[in-house]
Amino acid sequence: MKKVLLGWMLVTASMAGAAPADQPAQYAARWPLAVAPGSSLQRLALPAEVLSHVQSRDLHDLRVFNAAGQAVPVALARAAAAAPVPATMVNLPALPVQADVPGGDGKAALSLRIEDTAQGRTVQLEVPQPASGASVRTAATTVGALVDTRALKDTWQAVELDTDWPEARPFTFYLTTSSDLKRWQAVGDVTVYRAAGAALAPPRVLLEGRSLQDQYLRISWEGASPQVQVRGVRLQRTAATVPPARVAVPLALPNDAQNTAQAVQWRMPFAAPVAALDIRAVGDSALVPVRVLVRQSREQPWNLLSRHVVFALTQDGQVHRSPMLELGQAAWREWRIEADAASPGFAEPPQITAWLEPAQLVFVASGSSPYTLAAGRAEAPAALLPLPSLIPGYAAGDEAKLPAATLEQVTTPGAASAGSAVAVLDVQGDTRRWVLWGVLAAGVVALAAFAWVLSRQMREPPRSPRD
Repeated sequence: MKKVLLGWMLVTASMAGAAPADQPAQYAARWPLAVAPGSSLQRLALPAEVLSHVQSRDLHDLRVFNAAGQAVPVALARAAAAAPVPATMVNLPALPVQADVPGGDGKAALSLRIEDTAQGRTVQLEVPQPASGASVRTAATTVGALVDTRALKDTWQAVELDTDWPEARPFTFYLTTSSDLKRWQAVGDVTVYRAAGAALAPPRVLLEGRSLQDQYLRISWEGASPQVQVRGVRLQRTAATVPPARVAVPLALPNDAQNTAQAVQWRMPFAAPVAALDIRAVGDSALVPVRVLVRQSREQPWNLLSRHVVFALTQDGQVHRSPMLELGQAAWREWRIEADAASPGFAEPPQITAWLEPAQLVFVASGSSPYTLAAGRAEAPAALLPLPSLIPGYAAGDEAKLPAATLEQVTTPGAASAGSAVAVLDVQGDTRRWVLWGVLAAGVVALAAFAWVLSRQMREPPRSPRD
């Protein structure tokens, strides 16, 4: 019995010794780190190359090793929002639009055209020609104003007109936008009143976060009044906090029989949660309603995660594509996109990009250099520390003040694109599984041998004291 117990202890010890140690070689991908001089505390913004190898939902399989192969203290910091955008006011001049308007009510259909020449910018307004033989009196009259807002890249909350208008009666201004000066879209209108040169309220129209990029803003009013003069506009942008930029990870779909015009599926090569999925139809003319299905393993049934409409439609010479599908924090490994059965599906497999929330790694550069960043070990023990435990007197945002370490090119196993990560991680995962199965099989064989020896000893007759 003592021999059996001793053998069991030896097998157990050998199995424990076979378990992989927390060393750089046990991680699927490794990168050399260059630290900034003069500081023990460093921060590293995690790029897509790293996040696409992480094998834990909370990113706890990230490590930084020093030259001796020792893991240094690390903490995770989610990227903070960018600095708030202050409230601003932008002044833009207005171009007067004049035309020979027929006499009467001044409501003839007009056509506006702008031309940029070497002599400057000209604005022309064309009116319908009268019927043959008819005589119409015309007069050059200001019928509107035009503001070039094509270069504005922000969104805007309100626009205020710098204008004069007739006194002692309500007067209405109409605002419209257009990208081609042919088709106009209503923005809003404002009715104002003034007397003795003072307005009761400024002529102001709410835009409610509208973008004016690549657009013209037209200001018009009813009738032809020589008392109206629009000098320009003041656009107001309210203060806003810009969210941190997400990290894009393009996904390479496997080329197999599972992917057809009606469905595509793949295994996500990383475990980091997906904040949004960008599903792009190939070409410029497609509309496909889809279902997004997920599961953790191939043995599980598919679960409906979301519905979406993937489109690429051409209008006025521009291709409009479907927005990203917001998912929150979806950490699933198996994904499937199914086209609606009533639709023709995808003419070609769609282009899919996973968008991840940004994160920073804060670490203590202890020990000697060079330092190595490692990721991609599913069974790695949790080692991330609370961020305040690394930064003395921590206050929110202090990690942004730390010097930034830089990530150099991958040493092993190669580029960390989503497509290559699939093969790399699957191969290493298979190797680890075979090693563990081998250890377990050896343990079973050893136990069977000890059981056989024990059974033989129990069948032998007891020996006499003389023996």
